[in-house]
Amino acid sequence: MVDQTPSPSNIRNTTEAMREDPAEPMLALAVSMGPGGPGRFIEEQEAAGQAQLVNSDRLPVDGSENPEFLAVGFTFGEVDKHDKLFRPATLPPDWRRRGSDHAMWSHIIDEYGRERVAIFYKAAFYDRSAHMSLAHRGSYLRSVLYENSRPVLDDTWLTAETARAELEAIAVAADKSAIEAAELAASRPGDTYWPERADEHRASAAAARALAESLS
Repeated sequence: MVDQTPSPSNIRNTTEAMREDPAEPMLALAVSMGPGGPGRFIEEQEAAGQAQLVNSDRLPVDGSENPEFLAVGFTFGEVDKHDKLFRPATLPPDWRRRGSDHAMWSHIIDEYGRERVAIFYKAAFYDRSAHMSLAHRGSYLRSVLYENSRPVLDDTWLTAETARAELEAIAVAADKSAIEAAELAASRPGDTYWPERADEHRASAAAARALAESLS
């Protein structure tokens, strides 16, 4: 753990602002009366929160206790005394933050462009919360399959051998789901839902195995 005193954060504590700044409820009311209605103020808070997080030196406290973060090269300062959700953090070399098209989710990308950390931050004043988690190899490969792209391999985190093993595990799980769906389809003659699900799971298993074979 880095021995440092947290500097002022540029992540705005919306809960505190709503409670202590007399102008904040007035702003909320004004925005809510305009186009978009009451939801617009919350949407703007959440979008601003994502931008603040991505451009800050803070990460959520919830999740940072996982020792795997330190193992891959993160360092953390003390919990921010002004905002208990966050703490100062440094990323591994060449890793960077990136927002997503969902205002509550951002990611940390490694030097190869792979999403290695998922960060949730709900900036809405009435239910403000944040947490983060490291991506596992399996979740990364599932996203690769979903996007119909190619995995980026390296010599440590995701070797070809490791990727093939993870893909086979994904295929085995899809096989099991296909069998279960087929059994449900057999018990419901005329129902098209479960036969379609069985076909989807078989296709998923085939795609995982085809990708694994291409890595040989």
